[in-house]
Amino acid sequence: MNLITTLEADLKARNRKNWHVFLIIQKALVEQHFKWLKMEVKSETKSLYGRGNLIVNGKNYDIELYYSPFFDIRFDRIYIRDKSIQYSSKIHLYSDMSLCLYHPVIDKPIMQIVPLFKMIPWITEWIVFYNQWKKYGVWLNKEIKH
Repeated sequence: MNLITTLEADLKARNRKNWHVFLIIQKALVEQHFKWLKMEVKSETKSLYGRGNLIVNGKNYDIELYYSPFFDIRFDRIYIRDKSIQYSSKIHLYSDMSLCLYHPVIDKPIMQIVPLFKMIPWITEWIVFYNQWKKYGVWLNKEIKH
Protein backbone atom coordinates (compact mmCIF):
# COMPACT_ATOMS: atom_id res chain seq x y z
CA MET A 1 0.00 0.00 0.00
CA ASN A 2 1.53 3.34 -0.99
CA LEU A 3 1.39 6.53 1.06
CA ILE A 4 -1.48 8.15 -0.88
CA THR A 5 -3.61 5.01 -0.64
CA THR A 6 -2.94 4.87 3.10
CA LEU A 7 -3.83 8.54 3.60
CA GLU A 8 -7.02 8.19 1.54
CA ALA A 9 -8.05 5.14 3.57
CA ASP A 10 -7.43 7.18 6.73
CA LEU A 11 -9.62 10.02 5.40
CA LYS A 12 -12.44 7.59 4.65
CA ALA A 13 -12.06 6.02 8.11
CA ARG A 14 -12.27 9.47 9.76
CA ASN A 15 -15.39 10.34 7.74
CA ARG A 16 -16.95 7.05 8.80
CA LYS A 17 -16.02 7.53 12.45
CA ASN A 18 -17.49 11.05 12.48
CA TRP A 19 -20.23 10.26 9.97
CA HIS A 20 -22.96 12.34 11.62
CA VAL A 21 -20.90 15.55 11.75
CA PHE A 22 -19.61 14.84 8.22
CA LEU A 23 -23.17 14.49 6.87
CA ILE A 24 -24.47 17.54 8.77
CA ILE A 25 -21.74 19.63 7.11
CA GLN A 26 -22.58 18.21 3.67
CA LYS A 27 -26.28 18.90 4.30
CA ALA A 28 -25.61 22.52 5.33
CA LEU A 29 -23.49 23.16 2.23
CA VAL A 30 -26.16 21.75 -0.09
CA GLU A 31 -28.97 23.68 1.62
CA GLN A 32 -26.96 26.90 1.45
CA HIS A 33 -26.56 26.69 -2.32
CA PHE A 34 -29.55 24.66 -3.59
CA LYS A 35 -32.90 25.63 -2.10
CA TRP A 36 -34.77 23.26 -4.44
CA LEU A 37 -33.38 20.22 -2.62
CA LYS A 38 -34.88 19.04 0.67
CA MET A 39 -32.18 17.27 2.68
CA GLU A 40 -32.34 14.92 5.67
CA VAL A 41 -29.73 12.95 7.60
CA LYS A 42 -30.91 9.33 7.92
CA SER A 43 -29.33 7.93 11.09
CA GLU A 44 -30.57 4.39 10.45
CA THR A 45 -28.58 4.19 7.18
CA LYS A 46 -25.83 6.65 8.15
CA SER A 47 -26.55 8.59 4.98
CA LEU A 48 -27.75 11.92 3.73
CA TYR A 49 -30.96 11.79 1.70
CA GLY A 50 -32.21 14.49 -0.62
CA ARG A 51 -35.07 15.00 -3.01
CA GLY A 52 -36.20 17.84 -5.22
CA ASN A 53 -37.42 18.94 -8.61
CA LEU A 54 -35.01 20.43 -11.11
CA ILE A 55 -36.23 22.26 -14.21
CA VAL A 56 -33.95 22.09 -17.24
CA ASN A 57 -35.06 23.61 -20.54
CA GLY A 58 -38.67 23.67 -19.38
CA LYS A 59 -38.77 20.00 -18.33
CA ASN A 60 -39.22 18.97 -14.71
CA TYR A 61 -36.86 16.26 -13.35
CA ASP A 62 -37.43 14.47 -10.04
CA ILE A 63 -34.00 14.14 -8.39
CA GLU A 64 -33.27 11.75 -5.54
CA LEU A 65 -29.87 11.44 -3.92
CA TYR A 66 -28.00 9.61 -1.21
CA TYR A 67 -24.56 10.43 0.15
CA SER A 68 -22.59 8.40 2.66
CA PRO A 69 -18.97 7.61 3.56
CA PHE A 70 -20.14 4.01 3.98
CA PHE A 71 -20.88 3.53 0.27
CA ASP A 72 -18.29 1.62 -1.72
CA ILE A 73 -15.94 3.50 -4.07
CA ARG A 74 -17.86 6.80 -4.24
CA PHE A 75 -19.97 8.54 -1.59
CA ASP A 76 -22.81 9.59 -3.93
CA ARG A 77 -25.81 7.86 -5.43
CA ILE A 78 -27.75 10.40 -7.50
CA TYR A 79 -30.84 9.41 -9.47
CA ILE A 80 -33.18 11.06 -11.94
CA ARG A 81 -36.55 9.41 -11.32
CA ASP A 82 -37.81 9.48 -14.90
CA LYS A 83 -39.06 6.27 -16.49
CA SER A 84 -38.13 7.55 -19.95
CA ILE A 85 -34.42 7.29 -19.05
CA GLN A 86 -33.42 3.69 -19.72
CA TYR A 87 -30.09 2.14 -18.76
CA SER A 88 -27.31 2.31 -21.33
CA SER A 89 -23.57 2.36 -20.68
CA LYS A 90 -23.41 5.01 -23.42
CA ILE A 91 -25.19 7.59 -21.26
CA HIS A 92 -23.07 7.50 -18.13
CA LEU A 93 -25.32 5.55 -15.82
CA TYR A 94 -24.32 2.87 -13.35
CA SER A 95 -26.31 -0.37 -13.46
CA ASP A 96 -28.35 0.80 -10.42
CA MET A 97 -29.42 3.81 -12.57
CA SER A 98 -27.40 6.29 -10.51
CA LEU A 99 -25.70 9.00 -12.53
CA CYS A 100 -22.05 8.71 -13.49
CA LEU A 101 -20.97 12.31 -12.94
CA TYR A 102 -17.22 11.82 -12.57
CA HIS A 103 -14.61 9.08 -12.54
CA PRO A 104 -14.25 8.07 -8.86
CA VAL A 105 -10.47 7.62 -9.14
CA ILE A 106 -9.24 9.90 -11.92
CA ASP A 107 -11.48 12.93 -11.24
CA LYS A 108 -11.36 12.80 -7.43
CA PRO A 109 -8.79 15.16 -5.91
CA ILE A 110 -5.95 13.33 -4.19
CA MET A 111 -6.59 12.85 -0.46
CA GLN A 112 -9.93 14.63 -0.67
CA ILE A 113 -13.55 13.79 -1.23
CA VAL A 114 -15.88 15.29 -3.79
CA PRO A 115 -18.32 17.26 -1.64
CA LEU A 116 -21.96 16.77 -2.51
CA PHE A 117 -22.64 20.47 -3.09
CA LYS A 118 -20.04 20.49 -5.88
CA MET A 119 -21.81 17.60 -7.63
CA ILE A 120 -25.28 19.16 -7.73
CA PRO A 121 -24.55 21.40 -10.79
CA TRP A 122 -23.26 18.30 -12.60
CA ILE A 123 -26.82 16.91 -12.54
CA THR A 124 -27.97 19.71 -14.86
CA GLU A 125 -24.92 19.15 -17.04
CA TRP A 126 -25.71 15.42 -17.23
CA ILE A 127 -29.29 16.18 -18.29
CA VAL A 128 -28.10 18.54 -21.04
CA PHE A 129 -25.65 15.95 -22.37
CA TYR A 130 -28.27 13.21 -22.10
CA ASN A 131 -30.68 15.22 -24.24
CA GLN A 132 -27.90 15.82 -26.78
CA TRP A 133 -27.14 12.08 -26.76
CA LYS A 134 -30.80 11.35 -27.56
CA LYS A 135 -30.61 13.80 -30.47
CA TYR A 136 -27.18 12.90 -31.92
CA GLY A 137 -26.46 9.39 -30.63
CA VAL A 138 -23.09 10.31 -29.07
CA TRP A 139 -22.13 11.58 -25.62
CA LEU A 140 -20.72 15.05 -26.31
CA ASN A 141 -18.93 15.56 -23.00
CA LYS A 142 -15.56 14.16 -21.95
CA GLU A 143 -15.75 10.56 -20.88
CA ILE A 144 -13.85 7.52 -19.79
CA LYS A 145 -15.42 4.33 -21.11
CA HIS A 146 -16.68 1.95 -18.42
